[in-house]
Amino acid sequence: MSTLVEDRYGRPSTPGRRRLLLALGALALAVALAFIGWVTLFQGPTLHWDDIGYKVRSDAEVEVTFDVSFTGSSGSDRLSADCTIQALNTLRSEVGLRDVRVQAGPGRRTRTTLTLQTSERAATGLVKSCTRVNS
Repeated sequence: MSTLVEDRYGRPSTPGRRRLLLALGALALAVALAFIGWVTLFQGPTLHWDDIGYKVRSDAEVEVTFDVSFTGSSGSDRLSADCTIQALNTLRSEVGLRDVRVQAGPGRRTRTTLTLQTSERAATGLVKSCTRVNS
């Protein structure tokens, strides 16, 4: 009868086996917590940008002003980012695009104003994206 019960429900758990499973679970939890702590403490600087404003200069130009800031720890003081600036018309179609490298200024924040050439009159100018550059 005991083989029928074991076949159906498996072997009964022993105290040694329970301790081993408990120890493996605790080890997995400790490794996961250590990884989360490492990522949190030692991650590189994060990048954030804000659109400040735009000014349509003509049917072929728009001036875009934006801030880029870096937060977090870094081994290097030379932080920079590649930002893509775009101009959109009233239908939200792209009428201008430009990539620009921005260096972190004092306090790891930089305000940049640039003129973007457009293929037709723009209704707005803004930052499409920024990516940190490893220096």
